[in-house]
Amino acid sequence: MKNLKSLFLLVLTISVTTLTGCLHIIEEATFRNNGSGTYKMTLDMSEMKGMMDMFKGMGGDSTAMNLGGDSTSIQGEGDYTPPAEAAPTEDPMGGLGDQMSSVSSTLQGVQGITSVVEIKDTTNLNFGYSFDFADMAALNRALKIINKDKYETKVEEVFRFKGKSFERLSTGDLGEEMKKAMMANGGGDEGEESSMDMVKMFLADMSYKQVYHFPDRVVKKSDNKQGEISDNGHTLTINLKPFNEEQMKSKAGVAAKVKLK
Repeated sequence: MKNLKSLFLLVLTISVTTLTGCLHIIEEATFRNNGSGTYKMTLDMSEMKGMMDMFKGMGGDSTAMNLGGDSTSIQGEGDYTPPAEAAPTEDPMGGLGDQMSSVSSTLQGVQGITSVVEIKDTTNLNFGYSFDFADMAALNRALKIINKDKYETKVEEVFRFKGKSFERLSTGDLGEEMKKAMMANGGGDEGEESSMDMVKMFLADMSYKQVYHFPDRVVKKSDNKQGEISDNGHTLTINLKPFNEEQMKSKAGVAAKVKLK
């Protein structure tokens, strides 16, 4: 995940193969009154499991999902040399899940960050990480490091929480970063338009869900139109579809200002 252009191309290639928006990102956090809490980021590729099982049942090699590998090799005067057998992978995105899970070394020694857990469920194809934070400064510090290391994006501040005011800033929006990577990959105006059409077709159902829990407070209102209040007012959920045409027209995003009581 070091390169967002590679991430976008991998997602698009897999989606074309399965004819579905098979990638779901879940950002979940709990904020207590004293500013401490927990943060969790998950990459859910479970919708690909059926396709992968079918592929294996047909005798296919899951390593074929890794881009750049040749299926045959010809050497000498037309002699066929079978490809070297590669070790099977349980990550259909060619290591994408592994890289997202590997945050222990990234967050090691970060002040105010504890209980770092790497999520690597190869059975259900869920990858990610979670950790506890002592306060908002610690949370923003950790996310700044993760965004720089994993997504190559510069993020100074993501969350603000004080008293009855909570804010999720527009920074660190992975959906927007993927769209930027796609546009950067286009070859001229015609190429960019064609790429965008492909994205709308194959990734329209890809989701980016934000779930924010306030056990000590009640959500009064949120200015994000995609937001839904539940759990007797203690939870705010924002469901985004970064490549959905309607949400793109309305410029839906992760940013939210929330009034609490």
